[in-house]
Amino acid sequence: MSSLHIDPDTEDVVSRRKFLSGLAAGTLAGAASLAVPAPLFALSSIDLPTPLQQTKGEWALTFREDFSNRRQFDKAWERVRIGGDGHKTMRFPKNVELANGELNLRLGHQSDPERPFTGGYIRTRDFRQTYGYFECEMRIAREAGVNNAFWLVSDRRTEGNTHFELDVAEVKYPNIVQVTARRWRPQKDVLAASYRAHVRLDDAFHRYAMLWTSNRFRFYVDDLEVFDAPNEFAHTPALVLLSNAVAPFAGKNDGDVVGAATAVRSVRVFRDFQQ
Repeated sequence: MSSLHIDPDTEDVVSRRKFLSGLAAGTLAGAASLAVPAPLFALSSIDLPTPLQQTKGEWALTFREDFSNRRQFDKAWERVRIGGDGHKTMRFPKNVELANGELNLRLGHQSDPERPFTGGYIRTRDFRQTYGYFECEMRIAREAGVNNAFWLVSDRRTEGNTHFELDVAEVKYPNIVQVTARRWRPQKDVLAASYRAHVRLDDAFHRYAMLWTSNRFRFYVDDLEVFDAPNEFAHTPALVLLSNAVAPFAGKNDGDVVGAATAVRSVRVFRDFQQ
């Protein structure tokens, strides 16, 4: 398994029975069928993330990444060279590494007084989705002052006059998770909350997820709902992003981040075909 992107609008059909039987058999046959553009109809409850097992809908897997195939990764994701507002970190493609089934966004330094830190940043090339369940498994960098982020942003080609950002998780060492639904324009609107986990989040992988519907945002950490807010502005397709940065809003850093990295081992997106 590696990158999976399913086009829900194609006319080709993969039967639900064939798909589920492939999964049940534990073979690659089911996975191979996912590689072709075809809709996947409702999954059985045992195949769904725990929050979706308790949610009504005709849920289907529309995107999956397990970072095991570099060629497929490069087709699905774009490595981005970009700075950012409010921090002194430059993200470079070379800081994005795949190894042993993990994505590593490496942190480092450069001789630029304006942006002395370096990090990593990727975004989906073609995949866009309106509403759904978005989940990643991430281990944050073992470094104070780093923002480890899994987020969505509206596509400028289809957003109209409403630009929004959905921060599924902005995680700070050792155990702070910030979740936010933000409209940038035409007028600013911010819905946000912080969650303090009872364990250090740099010691192991943890699940960060958001259920985005036409009328609500629900955010989860390890399947526990940590925030619920009304959706009054996010109604157009969004792309998926993963990034990190040394940033003052993530806490005080000691000035040395060499050897630290944000690690991600999976990304999954589900869609409710009843919505």
